[in-house]
Amino acid sequence: MPSVQRAHNELKKDGIQVITVSIDGVGEAAVKPVFARGGYTMPALIDANMAVARDFGVRGVPSTVVIDTKGMIRARTTGHIDFDSAELRNYARSLNRK
Repeated sequence: MPSVQRAHNELKKDGIQVITVSIDGVGEAAVKPVFARGGYTMPALIDANMAVARDFGVRGVPSTVVIDTKGMIRARTTGHIDFDSAELRNYARSLNRK
């Protein structure tokens, strides 16, 4: 999560949103303490019934879905992603320019 927060901090300067989605069935009660302890400020969508996860084709956690400015899914993966990667951040910026 710390690298997701760093990506959020950096990419928001370019108008790019990094949003987390929690599929924990407990909902906000599970998310709020984790965000408070970690000092996380990026938005967190609570998806307790997994409607968003299904719409995005999420098959496991953690998952990353990259959506362009037109709302099209451009990339999707399951597993750990290095959000500190310059390649990932540059890719997000390139989609924002299209």
